[in-house]
Amino acid sequence: MVFSFLPFSIHVVKGHSMQPSIKEGDGVVVFNWAYLFSRPKAGDIIVFDSNSEKYVKRVAAVAKNKELVVEGDNRNDSRKLPLVKKSAVIGRVVFSYH
Repeated sequence: MVFSFLPFSIHVVKGHSMQPSIKEGDGVVVFNWAYLFSRPKAGDIIVFDSNSEKYVKRVAAVAKNKELVVEGDNRNDSRKLPLVKKSAVIGRVVFSYH
């Protein structure tokens, strides 16, 4: 699991895959400790690390082996990603700003 000693972090969104919910260039505040004692749920917007890149995506489903199916809100501009392990999740987006 990616762990931070600080409860919150800020990330800037690159790309259009989360539009209209979150736009490119928006900042997101992430609660890094959101999943210390719980699991992500379908509908949560999360930030996770994959191949040294950070992604902002919505959880579509949680598999029995705790891997996450994630997707962008913009179906026309959202790359298919492999299942995300809970250990790769940085945290849950609590709000976004312009």
